[in-house]
Amino acid sequence: MIKIEKQVHSVPIITVWFADREIDDDGIINYKEARAPIGQSIPFITLISDLKESEDDIKAHFSKGCRYEVNRAYRENVEFHILDSDEIDDKTLEDFLDFFEEFWESKDSSIGDRESLAEELKKYRDSRAFSVGYAVVNGEIAVYHTYIHDDDITRLLHSASLFRLKNDTDDTNKNVIGMANRALHFEEMKYFKAKGLSVYDWGGAGKEEEVANITKFKEFFGGTPVTYYDCEQIKGTKAKLVSDLSSLKQRLLH
Repeated sequence: MIKIEKQVHSVPIITVWFADREIDDDGIINYKEARAPIGQSIPFITLISDLKESEDDIKAHFSKGCRYEVNRAYRENVEFHILDSDEIDDKTLEDFLDFFEEFWESKDSSIGDRESLAEELKKYRDSRAFSVGYAVVNGEIAVYHTYIHDDDITRLLHSASLFRLKNDTDDTNKNVIGMANRALHFEEMKYFKAKGLSVYDWGGAGKEEEVANITKFKEFFGGTPVTYYDCEQIKGTKAKLVSDLSSLKQRLLH
């Protein structure tokens, strides 16, 4: 289980990942991928891969085309780097956020509240529950993945690729970057397996139109669909008051 907390109007806002039971804390509690419903709950479907299997067996679940692209990435001399919490300083986080921002801008979208995201990632890092992986193509970082993890489960949090590198003169790197993305996932699976974790969570498998292609990509790795729950619980008088005031404000704005 992972638990991070911030204060809003002196009320704890707590995010809890992978809970199998209700926690004792008071506050506004957001459970992410709880193993059973807690409070107000919404089902969440994701894919998981079993890291207890051998590396060969994990790879055998990949589609034929996926295995080919992973193997091809190694032949293209893609470099892979994976950093754990104690190796991730503030500059590393800023470099990722710069890349992530450019990734969303390339899709004519936005990263959203960068400051809040940076604060969240620092809390995961400081809780020793955060990892960053990246792939280097022709001397430039082309792919980033971020993860949160406890002692048993690792969960993909962000994935971003830039298909036009600064030193590109044509599109020859585009296919290599796609291969690098797949191989980076496999490198990370091996990394977390070596650390003794047993579950690789692909971070969602929605069928809505806006995420269907992302889910299809994840399915190439042969994960098993499971249902968890995103839940909210409000405990304590002050937390209930703040929540009620927030709800009233939202109704007035709309």
